[in-house]
Amino acid sequence: MSVKARLYALVWLHLVRTSRFTLSLVNWGVVEFLWLSIYILGVLSFADPSEYATIVPMVFWAVAAFGLMSTPVWTIGDWMKYYVNEGILEENELCNVSHTLFLALRALPSIVLTLASLGIAWLFLREVTGLNPARAEEPLFLLFGLSFILLQATLYSLIIAFLSLYTEAPGPLLDFMNLLLFVAGGVAAPIDRLPEPLKIVAVIAPYSHPAEVMRYGSVGYAPYLGLTAEIIVTIAYTSLLALTVAAVSRASLRKARVEGVKGIGRT
Repeated sequence: MSVKARLYALVWLHLVRTSRFTLSLVNWGVVEFLWLSIYILGVLSFADPSEYATIVPMVFWAVAAFGLMSTPVWTIGDWMKYYVNEGILEENELCNVSHTLFLALRALPSIVLTLASLGIAWLFLREVTGLNPARAEEPLFLLFGLSFILLQATLYSLIIAFLSLYTEAPGPLLDFMNLLLFVAGGVAAPIDRLPEPLKIVAVIAPYSHPAEVMRYGSVGYAPYLGLTAEIIVTIAYTSLLALTVAAVSRASLRKARVEGVKGIGRT
């Protein structure tokens, strides 16, 4: 089977599987919005209504960013135990299927969940403020920011997944950063509006840089490091994450091939 045909088969596999859980993903998106409504109402309550034209779209796209950065932790990082326990790892190993590619494509459900959450967020913000939350002054930069947030989240989740394979610990026990990175990492709010100590955290955090590009694409909000610098840093961080995935996956699979695999999270 050619590489193109194999990629098509993997994409089709995950799309079919996603379609079987569409209602569950929509429900997950609704629940996610309900949690994020605390953030949304908090921002609207403390913001001056004269700033709503800028703040409402930024809040709306921050909801999208959270869906794209949080869901892969569960659909990829947490799914490794099923990948092992159901024997899929051995089947893919025998068929020479890339474990990294197979797991990475499980980020596709993030898009469905995010669209569900965004639909409700759009209705809510539209009714409360009377503004169009889905404002996009520079759509290509908005798409760039959101795409790289999903890509970075996928790579981060792959690191968690392969670490769980290596340590035999469930993936979520290795993850503790998503909510922290959303609140303090320059995703929920622009870096320049964060308290001084958190600005350092946000500049170090990878998600803040595509989020700055995302906000520029939405409302033209000036990126903290400048647009060109933010794009360069985004690509550099993403490359670093990709190299980390390559190293961690190689070490984990080497150990699995030598020692065999055990049920993750089981005694």
